[in-house]
Amino acid sequence: MSPFWDRQCNNQILSMQTQYNDLRQPYEATVEALRKMTGIEFAVVHDQPPVWVIQKRYRRGTALDDVNPIATYYIMGANVYQSPTIYSVIANRLLTSLFHINSAFKETQKMMDFHPSKGYSWKSKAADKKDMTPLGTLRAQENQAFRHWMDRAIETSAARIPQNRHLEYNEAQGKGKANGSTADTTGSVSLRRLSSCCAYLALSPY
Repeated sequence: MSPFWDRQCNNQILSMQTQYNDLRQPYEATVEALRKMTGIEFAVVHDQPPVWVIQKRYRRGTALDDVNPIATYYIMGANVYQSPTIYSVIANRLLTSLFHINSAFKETQKMMDFHPSKGYSWKSKAADKKDMTPLGTLRAQENQAFRHWMDRAIETSAARIPQNRHLEYNEAQGKGKANGSTADTTGSVSLRRLSSCCAYLALSPY
């Protein structure tokens, strides 16, 4: 007997009523008799050997679709399995997704490096190689430090350019064209320095 079988269902009641008959009633007669009853019943909703799908439902009336599904089971060979609910499937998929996202964050944290003066930075892939020579390790460290301070220099220079332009406008309005030319020269010098830094960064072999 299957552990999913309900001894109080209508199928069991009909089976008990006909167990002493010499000839059992056919399947069509059983289905018709179940439609005249109310309560829990089991019905085959899909049959394609070697797979059968059985539905446990509560019948409310004699109409064909006047039922409320309770559970679904499928039979493969001699084994009976209960189908999972939509809630359990979605919950399991979400739990699996969150597990992989958490694993990705942990792997990302392993690749981060923090220095009190430099802040957060990504570890260089070249620095993780076991066969790297001492010279290659030193170059990788210099490259990482150079890029960090170069980014700081570019950000500082870019922040000063709008200030120089604002000073240029104020001096041109208050003191004349001479002071305005000086401010323009200061802004041009900052631009040239920024361009030189960018060119050096692009041409750097490291």
